[in-house]
Amino acid sequence: MRITAQEIALKVGGALDGPGAIIVEGLCDLRNATSTDATFITDASYAQLWADSRAQVALVSGDLDVPGHNATTRALVRVANADVAMITLLELFAPQPERPARGIHPTSVVESTDLLADEIFVAPQVWIGANCRIGRNVIIHAGARIYGGVTIGDDTTIHANAVVRERCVIGNRVILHAGAVIGTEGFGYRPAPHGAGLLRIPHLGNVVLEDGVEIGSCTCVDRGTFGSTRIGAGTKIDNHCQIGHNVQFGSNTVMAGLSGVAGSCTIGDWVRIGAGTGIADHRAVGSRAQLAARTALINDVPAGEVWGGMPAREIRAEMRHILALQKLSPLARDLMRIVEASKRAKHQSAETSGS
Repeated sequence: MRITAQEIALKVGGALDGPGAIIVEGLCDLRNATSTDATFITDASYAQLWADSRAQVALVSGDLDVPGHNATTRALVRVANADVAMITLLELFAPQPERPARGIHPTSVVESTDLLADEIFVAPQVWIGANCRIGRNVIIHAGARIYGGVTIGDDTTIHANAVVRERCVIGNRVILHAGAVIGTEGFGYRPAPHGAGLLRIPHLGNVVLEDGVEIGSCTCVDRGTFGSTRIGAGTKIDNHCQIGHNVQFGSNTVMAGLSGVAGSCTIGDWVRIGAGTGIADHRAVGSRAQLAARTALINDVPAGEVWGGMPAREIRAEMRHILALQKLSPLARDLMRIVEASKRAKHQSAETSGS
């Protein structure tokens, strides 16, 4: 892939500041870029690195000052948001993703009889159960398992060894990464009478993934006990996450890796959930709320608020708590000395009184 600085400016709708004929053959960060790479500058700290970077072209957010820029030899492309503009370039340079040949590979087992085999792409060693409905341009990579009664919309991609359990509904343009499991039974048990072990609670519901959802590798989404566990349109869930039974996610929410949501929680639209967060059962998180990484949530979070901590609280209260602990820590030794001195004084006073 070769593209000029002028062409980049046209692609991203930016204003060119420098020679338009510079050739770009790749993309990289400021520190590791070569002379044929384009890069991006999003804030003042990155702008300081431009003078020493070998890159000749950079996307720059807004009117950010870039020290050391020489517009006669290097080019800046000014855009509203360099992070967003870089996505356009990444899409240009990204290689086409691998996909199986059109049709159903002869080593795969398909029990559904009404699939349009010439409109899907099924790799080796896939198993598709009975009574499934699969849309057009669906890609199913090697080793995936689709249980009976599943519905899959158009343009969805299911990567290697992912599993979709019975009766689940997968929307259009969904991506399931390798090893994801959709629709496993929820973690529900009750003590058996007379202490005879644990009784498993059957889960009769399913999972619904709406259009544009993306589920990371080795993430599990449990089926509902009665109704559906639902992940709203456009929501993205990272690797190694756990979504409990009957959880309801809104649209365009993002959940980072190693996080878990216990059963029957409601998560609003445009929520941001940091890595390693745990949310207790039956909690509600309002739309556009944010949870810091490693949050342990045991209360409801109002819409638009930022929470963090373990246990979680509103972020300003949490920061005050942390600062108070930092200030108290250096005093701990002095406090202990005062306490010990007070004890010695009382002991000496008691001895004096006794004598």
